[in-house]
Amino acid sequence: MATDLDALVARVRRLEDLEDIRATWLDYCNQLDSANLEGLADVFTEDAEVQMDGLFRALDGSYHGRDAIIDFYNQTETPRDGAAAAQFMTGHLSTNMQIELDGDEATSLAYFFEIVDDNLVLIGTYQHRFRREADRWRFAFLRISIRFRARLEASKVTGQHLTEILAKPI
Repeated sequence: MATDLDALVARVRRLEDLEDIRATWLDYCNQLDSANLEGLADVFTEDAEVQMDGLFRALDGSYHGRDAIIDFYNQTETPRDGAAAAQFMTGHLSTNMQIELDGDEATSLAYFFEIVDDNLVLIGTYQHRFRREADRWRFAFLRISIRFRARLEASKVTGQHLTEILAKPI
């Protein structure tokens, strides 16, 4: 009987780990899209590494440590004030996440489609290495590889920034 119970506990733990890893990944996307860099920092371990490949030569490379990673994301933000800031929207669609668990670490591959500043389309892959920490799973490594990049011609683009949507009560 103990063997059945142990197997059940192990299966539940695996399912919880998979969901917690997905939650970290979705946290990353939502914090990035809502420009919450403090929340974004929380998904990375202190010693994490982000590798950017295929965005722009000036930003491609490796960023080591949480502070350097957030500095990188600050560089990718287009500075704007007031009405101009609300005019431009960024959003992610992230799919096809495959997770391989190995104790307190996991690796994954996921795809993304991102629209940046209303007119830049990025399509690529995320490769993650996660580490279980005391309070949550975090990225210890993230490689962002841009497979396709294109500028769109757009006029009269309107809509809502994610921060506006999240500010409304539900």
